[in-house]
Amino acid sequence: MVPIVSTPTALTGQVFGPVLPFHDGLCPCVALRPLPLMRSATTQTPFRRRVRFFVAVLVISGAWIPPAGAAPTGPKPSGDAKLRELQSKRDQVRAAKAKSASQVDALKASDAEVQKALADLSNNIEGQSDLLEESKRAVTAAETEQAAAEASVQRSVEELSKLRTSIKQQAIQAFVDGPTDETLELLSAESLAEAARERTLRSVRASSDLDAADRYRKVQQDLEIARGKAAAAAKKANDRRADVADRLARLEAAQAEQEAFSAQVEARIEASLAEAQSLAELDGELAGQISNRQSEIAKALAAQRAAATRRGRSSPVPTGGSAITYPNTDGAGIVDVRGIKVHESMASNLASLLAAAEAAGVQLSGGGYRNPAGQIAVRRSNCGSSNYAIYQAPASSCSPPTARPGQSMHERGLAIDFTSGGRTLTRSSAAFAWMKANAGNYGFYNLPSEPWHWSANGN
Repeated sequence: MVPIVSTPTALTGQVFGPVLPFHDGLCPCVALRPLPLMRSATTQTPFRRRVRFFVAVLVISGAWIPPAGAAPTGPKPSGDAKLRELQSKRDQVRAAKAKSASQVDALKASDAEVQKALADLSNNIEGQSDLLEESKRAVTAAETEQAAAEASVQRSVEELSKLRTSIKQQAIQAFVDGPTDETLELLSAESLAEAARERTLRSVRASSDLDAADRYRKVQQDLEIARGKAAAAAKKANDRRADVADRLARLEAAQAEQEAFSAQVEARIEASLAEAQSLAELDGELAGQISNRQSEIAKALAAQRAAATRRGRSSPVPTGGSAITYPNTDGAGIVDVRGIKVHESMASNLASLLAAAEAAGVQLSGGGYRNPAGQIAVRRSNCGSSNYAIYQAPASSCSPPTARPGQSMHERGLAIDFTSGGRTLTRSSAAFAWMKANAGNYGFYNLPSEPWHWSANGN
């Protein structure tokens, strides 16, 4: 164990040189021997220099760490905690709205509900995309910070190695030279000028030795700080990479929700447009309103697909599936019931319903079967002349959007758009109230989004 000398002023009577070789073999030390204590300031200079070297040897050997002014502190916590908390809350709100939107029944909801759901789903995806890009940037920044901290660690390690070698050499030289009586050396100089120069050189050398020890201590502190920063940066980089994986998973889930709902909306657009075609002769104004609203929804779908393409995600237009085979292209099985053409399978029920309504003072009329030949002609005009364009391309891909032939229950004679007093039924009309209370008894069910539309299955 190496004896620790604090300061020269702590010694009285005599001082001691080094006793045994240090544990890391820094110097070939000589045996301990007492040295006379010189009382004058001049004779204390060599002693102070030897003590400084002695302390330096203790430093680099690990036997003693000089006191520092202030203990080094680790890296301060990130200042973006509050921002991340706010982002998390906004993310939760968007996700909750998107979850509610994805549960909307696009075939039965109102146009306003459908458009709101589309907007909520789009907002969620945009938010998730922004957060994903932000997380990617954070990974890059953290990796850069980590690389800089690790480079700082390496520089400190290299400088410590050089300082350790230098201090060892200086310490060895100091012990080899041994203690000298500075006063006698100065008196033996040939001139006062030479004595002054020797005194100055000794002072400069002692100061340089002390600077090396101080520098060693400072670099040690820098190294600990750099290591702390490197560890913190590495953890931050790992955390940010985990954020990226989490954000990517959330974005993909949001995109899946949007695509599933978009498929429902596509079916809704087609059904609504088919209904508008059927209404054209009964209520041209209402048919136009339906077509316009579905065109706006189709634009929202197109915007979603364009945004997905910009994000690098393939979001093709739905194929629309195979064309439906419908039984009434030539009107076979279609019969007339009080001016309403329907399939013979529901003729008896319709006759009974009309009679019951009349007995209750409600006059009903309307339109039923519509020959799909007209729809085929419209598709050829709006969508293209190929077999795919006419029968399979989705409604939203046409300009203007147009339903595929065979999508409407009217084309099968299995749905009726009821009118009363020359106008289509509305939810506030007495005729609708009567139908709501009684139509089910005759096998007719309403499509919730269209109070005038009644069919054998509610579609």
